[in-house]
Parts: sequence; C-alpha cells; structure tokens
Amino acid sequence: MQDLPLQKIITMNNTTYPVLEYIVNLLKNAIADAKVEKQSNTVSVVKDGNDTIRLEQLFDNSGNSTGIAITDKKDIIFSEDLLETLDGIHENAKGDATLKVALKNAIIIINDLDVETQLIFQSVKDCFDQLSNSYEFVKITKKEVNKLKSQFKFGKHSFDLSVVNESTEIFVTAEFAAAVDAPVKKTIEADISKVQNAINKIFKDDLVLAKK
Repeated sequence: MQDLPLQKIITMNNTTYPVLEYIVNLLKNAIADAKVEKQSNTVSVVKDGNDTIRLEQLFDNSGNSTGIAITDKKDIIFSEDLLETLDGIHENAKGDATLKVALKNAIIIINDLDVETQLIFQSVKDCFDQLSNSYEFVKITKKEVNKLKSQFKFGKHSFDLSVVNESTEIFVTAEFAAAVDAPVKKTIEADISKVQNAINKIFKDDLVLAKK
C-alpha cells in the first residue's frame, strides 16, 4: 500500500459523498441507540451516549475522494467488533455497482491507521501471545496509515517493533537497546521471523499468488 497525500478539504456546496454516508449509516445501524449529527457535507458524528465517532471525507491534492478518516477515541468500533465489517465493506453493499467500487477503493483510516493495518497488528499481538507468555505488548508509539511502531517486552527486556503493511507484503522488524543480551536478541528475532511469515500467509498470500 502506497502512502497517499491525504488532504482535508472543506466544501461549501451541496455535494454528497456516498462512501461517507454509507459508513455513517452502517455504524448507526450497528451500534444500539446511536444517533447521527451531520456537521457538514464532509463531516458526520455518530453518537453513542456521551461517546462519539467522528467521520471525515478525505481528498487528494486534486480534490478527488480518497477515503474516510475516523476518530474513535473510546474504541467503540473495536468493542462492537466492526473492524472486519469495515475491512470487507464493499462485499455487503447491495445493488449499486458504482458504490461497491467506491467502497472497495476507499481508504478507511481509524485513529491514524487503515483498517487492514489495524487487523494485522491485532494478529501480530496474537502471534506473540501464542509463541510465548513472556511477550507483553506495552503501547503503540507511532501510527502512519499503513505503518506503526510499538513497544514490547520479552520478560524484562524491552524492544521496539515496527510493522509496515505494503500492498503485497508485510514487514515486521525490531530495534533493540544495546543492553539486550545476544541470546535473547536471537530468540526474539527468530520469533519475529515466524510472526512475519504467519501474518503474510494470513493477509497477503492470495495477492502474491495473483501477482505471479
């Protein structure tokens, strides 16, 4: 996945954005008692009690629609198990072929990471948990659409883990403090290789085969 120049543009006309409206309605229908506040043609807010999900239409430098930026500070989308629904959102759109294509091409970014990368990182954490109960996820330190950096611990040893979600391959790499012993570093690196292979099989194998 290539980095795209995502620029927020405020419009004053009556243009409607079907992808934005579709996702807003999907969230409203999926979250019990949710209400929608349309702030402009390009911004809507889904309200769940006192909590909110803000959705904004994104554009490239030429003014073409590229995707939707979602701010979900309380992680409502995660708690409602809607990530996978958003990942394959075009598959359930009925009737309108143009809308299906638009949904398939749209980049949906939630809290600065696109949906697929969110799912990939969840799987990365699951893989480490399965490999050893010595691994502990600490926090995400950097997010950039299809890239993220996070902190993990292996016992008392800390390391930074980077995940980059490219179009046909996922890269998982680590940075270690100088104090990390060589045998420990070797163990972690071997596990990272296993995680990278597993994640690529889950998310990218079909794409690699199609490319060949």
